[in-house]
Amino acid sequence: MNGITKSALIGLIGALTPFIGQQSSALDATPRSDSDADALETIVVTAEKREERLQEVPMSVTALSGGLLDKLQARDFADFAAMVPGLSLMSTGPGITQLTLRGQNAGGDGSTVAVYLDESPFGSSSALLNGSILSGDFDTWDLQRIEVLRGPQGTLYGANSEGGLLKFVTIAPVLGSFSGEVEATGESVDHGGNGGDVRGVVNLPLGDIAAFRISAFDQDLAGYIDDPLSGKRDVSSGHKDGGRASLLFAPTDTLSIRLTATEQQTKTGGNPAFDGNPATLQPLHGDLMQERYITEPNNFKYENYNATINWNPGPVSVLSTTTYSVLNTDQITYDTNVVFVPPSTTLGEVLTGAFGTPTGGYENNNASMEKVTQEIRLASPVSDRFEWQIGGYYTRESGLLEQHLNALTLPSGAAADLPSLEIVSLPSTYKEWAGFGDVTYHFNSQFDVQLGGRWSTNEQTATESISGLLVGATSFSVPSKGSVFTYSVAPRWHVDANTMVYARLATGFRPGGPNALPPVAPPSVPRQYGSDSTVNTELGIRSTQLDGRLSIDVAAFHVDWKDIQLLEIVDTFGVNGNGGKARSQGVEWTFGYLPVHGLTFTWTGAYTDAELTSPAPGVNGQSGDPLPFAPKWSTSLDGEYEWAAFADYNGFTGVTWSYIGTRSTDFASSAALVPGQVALPSYDTVAVRAGVENQRYRVELYGKNLSDARGITGYVSSGAPGLGGQISVIQPRTVGITLSAKF
Repeated sequence: MNGITKSALIGLIGALTPFIGQQSSALDATPRSDSDADALETIVVTAEKREERLQEVPMSVTALSGGLLDKLQARDFADFAAMVPGLSLMSTGPGITQLTLRGQNAGGDGSTVAVYLDESPFGSSSALLNGSILSGDFDTWDLQRIEVLRGPQGTLYGANSEGGLLKFVTIAPVLGSFSGEVEATGESVDHGGNGGDVRGVVNLPLGDIAAFRISAFDQDLAGYIDDPLSGKRDVSSGHKDGGRASLLFAPTDTLSIRLTATEQQTKTGGNPAFDGNPATLQPLHGDLMQERYITEPNNFKYENYNATINWNPGPVSVLSTTTYSVLNTDQITYDTNVVFVPPSTTLGEVLTGAFGTPTGGYENNNASMEKVTQEIRLASPVSDRFEWQIGGYYTRESGLLEQHLNALTLPSGAAADLPSLEIVSLPSTYKEWAGFGDVTYHFNSQFDVQLGGRWSTNEQTATESISGLLVGATSFSVPSKGSVFTYSVAPRWHVDANTMVYARLATGFRPGGPNALPPVAPPSVPRQYGSDSTVNTELGIRSTQLDGRLSIDVAAFHVDWKDIQLLEIVDTFGVNGNGGKARSQGVEWTFGYLPVHGLTFTWTGAYTDAELTSPAPGVNGQSGDPLPFAPKWSTSLDGEYEWAAFADYNGFTGVTWSYIGTRSTDFASSAALVPGQVALPSYDTVAVRAGVENQRYRVELYGKNLSDARGITGYVSSGAPGLGGQISVIQPRTVGITLSAKF
């Protein structure tokens, strides 16, 4: 991937250079704000698997345009999460991020937020491949928009969308148009190194009925964590590259075929975490410092290949989408100070006692997944009386988790002359079949009701093999089956041409699955875990006022969550289980205001009260305990002013202030290891941008986290209060410059 992307990018930029100075033949397909407009932009989304104005969608949705993401230099989850009401992150570094919407997170291995790339679900559907933290964090270059759907999406999107869905919508090739863009960025990080990237995209017409679009990027990630023990600086630095190639063939007005290939790879030398005191959360070795006897490199690779056919012969439209996706990860973790025997005996102490010399340990953690998905949908045309769509869905997923526990000699950090102490291999398969549909009946021009349902069934197998110097070789396999029905009801009332009020009742689920256990495991250890489910009640309003200069989007919600999937320890066996109930309730809002020509304000935020409503003994959770990494208050305020600067150039300047409230860490799998949750403090950030642009060129200066805050995004305990933990933080103060040219 690395070589392919670099050579593709170099060739792309080389091919584009002669054209940059020429007259543009077409504008970039990415939606951009029009500084001459005196009304807020109309947004079109595909939240309900059909194109419609955001103003018409009867659910809570946020859409971020590709143009906005480019201007904000928002390239990953961490950059844009604060702009999405109700979206919170738990992240220990690039590629390791857990997404949470409306507070639905209890620390389980399965994801509660589905990630889509256009029509393709990306990531594992089961809890056997760490799907909760291996989210598809795709780069935002050459995107049309990002859509975030809050609340259960089980009817149209199925498994793992019980909290909501995040969709990357790419720009399709444009027929009959030659256009493109190149961009270069450089930045400097306080207390760290320098970073930068080069990016390019070109759209090529192939006659009148076909077009090809290719984009690529190559980015150096600045590091900001030092290791005084090894003498290494910026150990968290890394590299990210990727690209997308898409071919569109439209032989008639009623038929189109799009083939798209996307690849991305991220490599870092270590995690952006310092060693901290678990009680005070203050650094143990100094600001932004960790101590390791070895490096902890990470490697994450995404591949996604999709073929989508749209055919609209008349009374019924047909869509077929076929996807093959691949996820590969490789991580090294230093485990010497991790508690191995509760309450406080570490792995290093156990190994030193066993071998008679100072010995530590590290793990090589690998995860791989191959996934094939097929979906077919039939839909009626738009009607003022009755509309419908039905579909069928199939997926097959093959996964493998492998962990190699190895010994190393202390204090040199050299690999010990020993075979692997323990090797755990967990291959798994997941197959799912589903049928779904919805109908919308318009009682009159102002009031309609949408009903939807989905039936899903899955079959899974898990086979665990254990071997190594310290354990006896063994292998065992467990199957499981499960079926789930989800539904949604959404009445909608158009009060007038500018205001819509809606209600929504919807359900979602995560599939259950097998726990691969040896026959000697006691009966108290569950052989399989069931699906959990959510029921979401929502009431919302969308309105535009003041001749389109004010937009209002507010939703109140209540979510009941039962049979919560948890990662727990039962009679010394680590398994997935079910336990406890929770509820989440609150309010989300987005306001846009254009008070005068060129000046725009956007205010987003959420109040989310998420807690257990019954005990969850498997993770020592008590009724009333807050759900992990779910701030009660979060908000963001952005203001931008554009004006005519000189010639055909407009100037722009903008400021974004974001606030993340207090949160709590994950529940503890054992009371002997971590006594209770840890409260993480709130933090806020300020980002600025300023520059000039016209239809072809843009020059921009930007700054992020200007207050140099140490906002905590992840906390991993060693297992005992006296041994500290790894505390991941946001990137320190960053300043940079971007130059781009379109043609």
